Amino acid sequence: MSSAKHPLPAPVMFPGDEPFWEATAQGKLLVKHCPQCQRSHFYPRKHCPLCGHPQTQWREVSGRGTVYSYTVMGRAARPTAPAIIELEEGIRLSTVVVDADIHTLRIGDPVTLRFLPAEGGKNALAFTTPEADHARHYSLQAIEALGQVQGDGAQAFQEAAIIGSGHMGTGIALAFLAAGMRVQLIDSAAQSLAAGRERIEVALRKDLERGRMDTSAHAARLALLQTSIAVQDAARADVIVEAIFEDMALKQQLFAVLDTIAAPHALLATNTSTLNVGEIAAATRRPGSVVGLHFFNPANVMQLIEVVRAPQTSEHTLRQAKALAARLGKVAVTVGICDGFVGNRLMIRREREAARLLLEGALPQQIDRVLREFGLPMGTFELQDMAGGIALTYHARKRAGQSDWLIEQLFERGRIGQRAGKGYYRYDSGKRTPIVDPEVTGLIEQASQVAQIERRTLSDAEICDRLILPMINEGAKLVEEGIVERASDIDLVWQFGYGWPAWKGGPMYHADVIGVSTVVHRLQSLRDTHGERFEPAKLLVRLAGAQQTLITPAS
Repeated sequence: MSSAKHPLPAPVMFPGDEPFWEATAQGKLLVKHCPQCQRSHFYPRKHCPLCGHPQTQWREVSGRGTVYSYTVMGRAARPTAPAIIELEEGIRLSTVVVDADIHTLRIGDPVTLRFLPAEGGKNALAFTTPEADHARHYSLQAIEALGQVQGDGAQAFQEAAIIGSGHMGTGIALAFLAAGMRVQLIDSAAQSLAAGRERIEVALRKDLERGRMDTSAHAARLALLQTSIAVQDAARADVIVEAIFEDMALKQQLFAVLDTIAAPHALLATNTSTLNVGEIAAATRRPGSVVGLHFFNPANVMQLIEVVRAPQTSEHTLRQAKALAARLGKVAVTVGICDGFVGNRLMIRREREAARLLLEGALPQQIDRVLREFGLPMGTFELQDMAGGIALTYHARKRAGQSDWLIEQLFERGRIGQRAGKGYYRYDSGKRTPIVDPEVTGLIEQASQVAQIERRTLSDAEICDRLILPMINEGAKLVEEGIVERASDIDLVWQFGYGWPAWKGGPMYHADVIGVSTVVHRLQSLRDTHGERFEPAKLLVRLAGAQQTLITPAS
């Protein structure tokens, strides 16, 4: 998808190459063949470079080959390894291996053709691995397994009320505006409301400047937006989305008010990321009309919505919520109620282990590099700096009456992330590239002393297992508990909500790739060394004993 949004530079073209480019549009690779010496080559001239014959012919080749040599590009926008590929036909050509697990690439590994969109409507030649292609195919099947939304119910939604004008609320408002719906942005604080409207106007203006919409579309979207400080103005909305603070009492109070003013047919949705939707719904006399619509930040960009079904949520409401998500251009994954739902439950488990790894001897840059080399777009501490995770964790710990020495030290020093220019890393003004900061290294070493943990050298392999295997384990528990309809739904949440690449499938798919028995064995080894938090889920143990997989053909 990124290649379509940001095509590569136009490839170099030579006279007479028209058949080559026409073939690329059909996913075919042509090379030159010499009728004189009966040899083929990849050379953009009419004459044969091998024998000098003045005329050559185009010939289709398989597009399959092996890696002859390669180099991994660090921090590329997509996994990229410039390489020399030797085709089955014996031709060697300089190209790139992309959208694959390039950090495990080896000389002699098989590769297959993968053209990339380039400027000028042409396709740039590239290759990928069969394993990556298989994972992409699985990802498409996982989307298909979600099923098509039946009916045209979303078209009945003409106006939305978004309550809460923070970053999440304004992002949700932008998503509704993009779908052509009237939006009433509501916030009881006039100053916050004005700031929210300004963020929306700035975002729309940037889209106009970048050519993503013309002036008429820009004007039309602005005309659809209204703001208000009165919650009563939500009365005419077909769907109301609450996006206020993560506080159960506040949300219940708001929904009790909405119950008295909302239209009888209105869909009542909460954007909570962790709280019990059923308890929120219980504050109304129409709990069947209440559903969780957990957007991911930024809501106007991220493609995922976790549709959270409470025990009281009616089937009609659930269908309407899915149809609405489809109208917004989102991938809707239905989930049940548990702490963190699906995405955040796995993320929380991983973040806690990452914090423990810091105390034992790892540093943010090593942990983040391991995760990037595994295939994720961003490491855990880079992500926390981008999303303001230090401040969020600090306040969450305070509310829970818990203490975290390292988080408190970072927060008190103003190290709250990219916006402050420093967090787990340091950032140059106006830039997002993380820079290792000795102050953070010193604080982490002090945190180990405070916790009375002796630091040691941790291998990349141990770090990877301790971060990825607990995610798989939590995913298996979600399947056990019936929180998701199928294991592949977890993979879609991580693909569309957290950037897990389609070429790597997802955490549950990865478990099958390395083998469920291997996952159980490694978890048991970690349990024996580090404690019961690594105890394998019962489902994993059962599947391993039966030599079965997590992802079945039906899932």
